[in-house]
Amino acid sequence: MEINCKAKYYSGKSSETFIVDVKSKEDGLLIVFPNQQGKEFFWEKQKIKQIDISTILLTLRYGESFPFEQLEITDRDFISHYKSNYKVGILSRIQYSSLKHVLLFCILLIGIIWSIYAIVVPAITDYAADKFPKEYEIELGNKIKENILLTEKIDSPKTELINHFFNQLHIEKDYPINITVVKSPIVNAFAMPGGGIVVYEGILNGMKSKEQLAALLVHEFSHVQLKHATRNMFRSLAGYLFISIFLGDVSGISAILIQNANELRNLSYSRALETEADNNGMIILKNNKISTNGFVELFELLKNDSNSLKVNEILSTHPDLESRINNTEKFSEEHKYQISKNDSLEFYFKQIQGMK
Repeated sequence: MEINCKAKYYSGKSSETFIVDVKSKEDGLLIVFPNQQGKEFFWEKQKIKQIDISTILLTLRYGESFPFEQLEITDRDFISHYKSNYKVGILSRIQYSSLKHVLLFCILLIGIIWSIYAIVVPAITDYAADKFPKEYEIELGNKIKENILLTEKIDSPKTELINHFFNQLHIEKDYPINITVVKSPIVNAFAMPGGGIVVYEGILNGMKSKEQLAALLVHEFSHVQLKHATRNMFRSLAGYLFISIFLGDVSGISAILIQNANELRNLSYSRALETEADNNGMIILKNNKISTNGFVELFELLKNDSNSLKVNEILSTHPDLESRINNTEKFSEEHKYQISKNDSLEFYFKQIQGMK
């Protein structure tokens, strides 16, 4: 069946548009120029390339090399006929679509892949962290701590005192908590998987009360107890860990984490994890009848030192201090309790401060 229509023709050699008659033949398309004494071209069917097609527009290209000839057809009957007699499908459309459409398709595909990665991978790594055997987590934490402290100077007397201080809180815990004080002016503290906590002298030297120190330690303890440290490391190395998780290679996971141990110093917790650690820490202080104002004092200390280059690490891992102060004050309003004096905490705090 033959069918005719009007169309726009572009030679590819100029921007001029020609209105032509297009006649569908069994083996191709006959293009006639009515305003040029019946001049005509014939496009062989197998050499016609479909650029775009819809119910209202059909764009075709012809030629082996640049410049290409092109037709734009808007006749619905002709378009319907073309669909019935020529190769039309998603592969054909993608193959011959314009650069614009290809780019849009690629952007959409990348967006879908990224969305899957952003949702699925965190869920998988969180699941892996939660199911990571405790004995492996403790062993991993010990190796990470050993790796990190290789280049640090440990203050042994303060380390002993700060562990005594922490033990006075009588916290029920799932991990053997071990705190190390490092000789450094850096204002920082961070937790490691399995029970290790590192505290730098820079933050200790700025403290004015035992409540501040208690707030710092229960916060970092909460990161350990709630497996935040382990979960954060798993997430930060998700790409490397994915294959090990898929293969069920626990030793492979440990090796990757140990190799990247120093990244633990600068890992950023999400707002949700920071809030959870703060809230858990405040519950511990409440159970010990210690004022949660220690958290406010701790955050104020960090705010006051925020202009110092030495504070950059703790600020990078503990963002939005004002919001956390507000959260602490809200907790204090909702949980009224009697504050008790704790001579043991006061004793060890003064011992630590007396060794500046």
